[in-house]
Amino acid sequence: MNALTKGFKPAAFRKSKLADRGKVAEDKVREYLEGWASRDTRRDFDRLVDTKAAGRVIRAAAADFEFFCTNGIEVAAGLIEVKETEHPYRLDRKRLTQAARLRKRAKCGCTVLVVVYHSTLKKWRTLSQAQVLDTTVGGSWDLRDRPMFDTPGEALAHADGVWMWEALS
Repeated sequence: MNALTKGFKPAAFRKSKLADRGKVAEDKVREYLEGWASRDTRRDFDRLVDTKAAGRVIRAAAADFEFFCTNGIEVAAGLIEVKETEHPYRLDRKRLTQAARLRKRAKCGCTVLVVVYHSTLKKWRTLSQAQVLDTTVGGSWDLRDRPMFDTPGEALAHADGVWMWEALS
C-alpha cells in the first residue's frame, strides 16, 4: 500500500435496476442461437456486452447478439437486437435506442434483425430491415402486418430475405 492508495476503498459494483429488463426474451434467443450454432461448424454467434448490466461503464453495444455463418456459397454476418414489450402489436421507437447505429451497420452490408417478444401474448415477431431503416416512423412501429410465431427461431426463419436460419423442431 502506498500513500496514494492508503485508505482508498473501491466503490462496490451495483447492478442497474434496468439490467434485467428483457432478459426472458434475450435468454430464449440465446438458447435458440446455441442450438443453431451447435448444428454446423460454419455458424457462430456472440452475446455482446450489455452496458446496463455493466453499470454503464462501457459503451453500449450496437445490438444484443452478433452472428456469422456461411452455407459454402453465401456468407452472412449481422446483428440481432431483442426487444420485449407487453403491447400486443406495437414497439415504442424509444425502446430501440440504438436504431441509428443499426441503420449504419445495415448500410455497411450487415444483416440487422430486431426480434420482438410480446410477453402478454407469448409470441414473437421480427421488424423487417425496411422498418429498421425507415427514419420516418413516428412514436412506434405498428407490427400488426408482421406474422407472429411461437419461438424466436421461427421468427428469425421468417425474417425478410434471411436464408441462414431454420426453426428448431
